[in-house]
Amino acid sequence: MSIILTPFAKLVLLFYDITGSYGVSLILFCLVIRAVLFPVFLKGRKSMLAMNGLAEQQKILQQKYARDRERYSIELQKLYDREGVKPSGGCLWSILPLAFLMPLYGIVRRPLTYLLSMSEDTFNAVSNLLYGTVKSYSNDQLGMAQDVFVNYDKIVSAIPELSNMPKIDFTFLGINLSDTPHLLFWQQPDVGAAFALWMIPIVSAVLGVVSMLVTNKINAYITGVARTMDPTTRSTMLMMPLMSLWICFTLPGALGLYWVANSVFAILSEFLNVPFLKKYLKKLQEDKAKRIEEEKERVKREKKVQAEARKKAQEEMRRIQMERKLNQSIASASRVGMRTYARGRLYDPGRYPTFPYQDPNDLYQEELAQRQKQAEEAKSAKESGKEKAVPAPEETVTPAEETVTAPVEETPAAPVETAPVQPEEAAEEEGFVEESFLEEPEDNGEEK
Repeated sequence: MSIILTPFAKLVLLFYDITGSYGVSLILFCLVIRAVLFPVFLKGRKSMLAMNGLAEQQKILQQKYARDRERYSIELQKLYDREGVKPSGGCLWSILPLAFLMPLYGIVRRPLTYLLSMSEDTFNAVSNLLYGTVKSYSNDQLGMAQDVFVNYDKIVSAIPELSNMPKIDFTFLGINLSDTPHLLFWQQPDVGAAFALWMIPIVSAVLGVVSMLVTNKINAYITGVARTMDPTTRSTMLMMPLMSLWICFTLPGALGLYWVANSVFAILSEFLNVPFLKKYLKKLQEDKAKRIEEEKERVKREKKVQAEARKKAQEEMRRIQMERKLNQSIASASRVGMRTYARGRLYDPGRYPTFPYQDPNDLYQEELAQRQKQAEEAKSAKESGKEKAVPAPEETVTPAEETVTAPVEETPAAPVETAPVQPEEAAEEEGFVEESFLEEPEDNGEEK
């Protein structure tokens, strides 16, 4: 613990060597702490200002989810995340003074150890010299502090080891800061000094209230909106001064003086924070406007993507419907009996028209029979001596042409036109056929 407290004690001793006043050294010590932690306090004030800006939205959520506290907590946290606000950031600036009050309490409570560098053995020797008895090294240093100052020469002459001991007067404006305020101050021997010590807690509590009022006024000045205090703020205004009053009445006057100085510097820092808070508020408004624009752009992009998706879905649905209709027509055209796709799933009767199949051998035999018939008719006409023109061959319909499927429309083949055959030519052709099949070919080799 001495490792932490020794630097603070050295700082208090430095200010005492400069000013020669224990009270002023405590005030300067408080000023240095406030100056070093000014950025932290400013950050806390910024967070507090941002929280005040969300008061209206928070009130709306509270009314909306009055019966569902869990949902209210979730929505409130979403609001903080969306606005970039940390609720705990505003509490740090009010807790930090207490953090530095604790080491200062250790220094004030044991001034002979940390300020006068008195060991336990020398303390026992001084206690025996002044009171004829040995007091507690841990608990009785406050009562001995001012007596050591008054009897400094006697102690140094009696105990040479303390020749380099600092000579510190623990009074300030006639008030013994090593003493604790008494509620019944009029019963003390020195009523004036006791009353001044009694006033330190009262002044500290009043300054706590003034500090919070100044903070609310500055918030209204910066934001331009005067808000009434909610129950939470009002209870805080009552609790903080009461806590300050209790602390100052239970601790030595040196700590009460430090608390009063801290309240004064807090009020002054509020006025110094005004330009920084205005700049921060302007940045908050710009960021909020930017977030709104980004949200609008995001919604616009999402609507555009949704519209394109709907358009693609409609086109896909139309394509599927067309495919279904096409598949139904193909299925009906491709059906053969019970087989739905007998002609294939991609069968299209209009794209590739079909014709009935005819065997070329059958066509040749029909043509040959027709020619033989014409030759017989010509021969019979020649024998009867009646020359007549052979009529043009009539168009004959083969049995294969009659078997045409119902759904297929066929284009009738053009009739084969044959020139009329003269009787002489028919006879020659007939004789040629007979000779070619009955007579043996001449041997050209023997003739030679």
